[in-house]
Formats: sequence, C-alpha cells, structure tokens
Amino acid sequence: MQKTIGLVVGIALVLLIGVFYVLSNNQKQVEKEDVKQLSVETHNFNKVLAYENDYMGNNSNITNLFNKLPLSNYKYTVELEPDTFTAAINYNTSSDEKAVIYNTTAAFVLIKNLEVIDMRFSDQSYVMTRENVEQWFGDDFERLIDPSIFKDKVQNALMESTTTNWIDQYTK
Repeated sequence: MQKTIGLVVGIALVLLIGVFYVLSNNQKQVEKEDVKQLSVETHNFNKVLAYENDYMGNNSNITNLFNKLPLSNYKYTVELEPDTFTAAINYNTSSDEKAVIYNTTAAFVLIKNLEVIDMRFSDQSYVMTRENVEQWFGDDFERLIDPSIFKDKVQNALMESTTTNWIDQYTK
C-alpha cells in the first residue's frame, strides 16, 4: 500500500514538473514574440490584421492596433477626431521615422475611413494623410492588406532605404 502511494506521488511530481517546464517555455516564447513586435524589422503584420475596421471611431480598436505596432513599448495616448477622421498619437519618446512610416501605413491599410494621422513625439511631429500614402504606393495600396505584400512593399523596403523620401511624401 505504501509503495503504491509512493509511486502515485512520484508520478504526480514528474507530471507537475513537466507541466511547469512546458508552461515556462511557452511563456518565454510569448515574450520573445512580443519583443519581435516592437521592431519594424521583425514585426509580424499578420498579428494586427484582427484590427481591420471600416470605421476609425472605435477608440479601443485603434488603441489596440497601436498596442501591437512598433513603439508600443513607449507610453502614448490616442485622441480621435471623428469629424475630420483624424487620429492623434502622442508618444512620450523621441521620434523613429521608420516606425512612424510603418505604423502610419499599417493604420491606413487597416482602418478604412481614417484620413489623417498626427504623430507627436518629444522632438518632432508628423501629420500624414491617407491621400499622400496612397499616392506613394499607387495601385499597390489596396493590396497591402496581404501580409506578404506589406512585408515586401513596406517592411523590407524601409529596411533597404532611407526614410527621407517616404517622410517627404507622407507629410507633404
């Protein structure tokens, strides 16, 4: 009887250790993925497709979208102006032009009636319009909703070039 109880306790301990090991590894994987989402270079656009919406008036949707884009590790606030279809994102950090371009493009692709994004940083502000972004991409703009096209036309293109031409076009 005592051997049976000892065997059951032993098996239970082995199973418990196994469960903790698996959970620990899963948590590490989740943390690793979260860190990847903070960089333009490693961000996975697939992870923000859930925030696609026809209307920009849903504050929680836009906030959650920006929570999953680069720069989300910095404190920020979101102000929506539904009369002008404008979202103002106020960051408590210095600007990062690649992240500005990436995030703006993603927001315009995913939020269909968003017309203006005003990104404000401690050192600079950018006011970008949907019209200017659509002109930059031409016929490819509508196709950017496809993650592989977004990766090619936005993410990879940003990594291979300077941001001067992009910013000039986005903010003209």
